Amino acid sequence: MMPLQMTVTLAARLLLLQARWDPARMQGTGLAFALEPWLSECWAKEPEALRAARLRHLEFFNTHPIAAWLVAGIICRHEAAAAAAQGLEREALIAKIRGLKTGMGSSLAGLYDSFFWGSLRPASALAGLLTAQTVYWTGGRHALAAAVASALIVYNVPGMAARWFGLTRGFSRGEKSVADLARLPVQSWIQGLRRAAAGGAVLSFALGAAALGGGERLAAVLIFAAGLVISWRGVPPLTQLGFCGLAGMAASAAGLWRQ
Repeated sequence: MMPLQMTVTLAARLLLLQARWDPARMQGTGLAFALEPWLSECWAKEPEALRAARLRHLEFFNTHPIAAWLVAGIICRHEAAAAAAQGLEREALIAKIRGLKTGMGSSLAGLYDSFFWGSLRPASALAGLLTAQTVYWTGGRHALAAAVASALIVYNVPGMAARWFGLTRGFSRGEKSVADLARLPVQSWIQGLRRAAAGGAVLSFALGAAALGGGERLAAVLIFAAGLVISWRGVPPLTQLGFCGLAGMAASAAGLWRQ
C-alpha cells in the first residue's frame, strides 16, 4: 500500500492536472507533475532511469480528469514494479505503462464523461436551482449562495470520493481495479440521475411558473413544452435554438391575446 503522506501529496498534485493543459500533450504535463514525487522515490538510486521516467510521463495523455486518478494509481504500481525489475522485464513493464496510459485513458473517458458530465453535472445544477427557489419561496435570504453551495456539494462529494477511491484502488489492485469498476451498476446510476434531473427540471419549472401571471405563465408553459419536445426528438442544437425562438414569439403572442 502507498504511504498515506505520499497518497495525499499525489492527490494534491492531481487536483492541478489540467493547470498546464496544452493541445500537444493534453494532460501529459499535469500527469508528470503529479507523479514526480513517486517517480523520485521509486528511481532514487538510478538518476538516468529517473530522468527517463519523467520524460516518459511528459508524453501525450488525455482522459476525464477524475478518471486520471485511477490511471495514476495503476501507473504508480507499475513504476514501482519497473524500478525493482531489471533487463527485459523492466523494458516490458515500461512498455506496459505506456500502453495502459493510452488504452485506459480512452476507454475510461467515455464512462466518466457519461456519469460525471452527462448526468451528475446537470443534476447538481438543478439541485442548486431548486435550492434557490426553495429559499426564495420560504422567505429566506442568500438564495444565490445557497444554490452555489448545494450544486458544489452534489457534484464534488461523489467526485472527490471517486478520485480518492480511484487513486488508492488503482495502486492496490492495478488493472483489476478497472474490472472492479466495470462490475458497478454505473449505467443504472446514470439512468437514475438523468430521471432525477428530468423530474427536477419539471419541478423547478413549476415553482418558477407559479410566480407568473396568466399570460406569462402560458408563455412559459409553451416554451418549456417546446423545449422538451425538440430535445426528446434529438433535434440538433442550432435547430433547437431556432425552434425556441419561434416558440417564444408564439407564446408571447398568445400571452398578449389572453390579456
